[in-house]
Amino acid sequence: MRDMRLALDIDGTITSDPDFFARLVQDVIRDGGEVHVVSSRSPEARRETLSELSQFGIRFSALHLIPTISAAQTLCPHRELDWFQRHLWLKVDYALANGITHFVDDDRKVLALFARFAPSVAAIDFENRERLLQRPITSAEP
Repeated sequence: MRDMRLALDIDGTITSDPDFFARLVQDVIRDGGEVHVVSSRSPEARRETLSELSQFGIRFSALHLIPTISAAQTLCPHRELDWFQRHLWLKVDYALANGITHFVDDDRKVLALFARFAPSVAAIDFENRERLLQRPITSAEP
């Protein structure tokens, strides 16, 4: 897991199996990797989110709560996407800007955006989270 730059969604991902992700992030950090928590939760929920992640035992290098849906309409350059896809695309944008190598999310729309706009990132469906324990992970299959 050395050099892994892992990003995790919260709702439906970390919250659905907090014990698994607490162990995983411990291993990633121990091996010199980074853990980024990236969520579409409102930036106003930062304090509560930090508390919840602490209760789950989730250590991380960075917490990023993507901008609001209205902000996404101007931040996302892909006009062919609908308003909601533009919002979710901000997760892809964060991953690319921060050198994320693996991204775990439960939302198939997010995973599809990774396949389309960031095929170099291994986008992993929450249901397939056990793949993170396999080495090496090279494909961006959901």
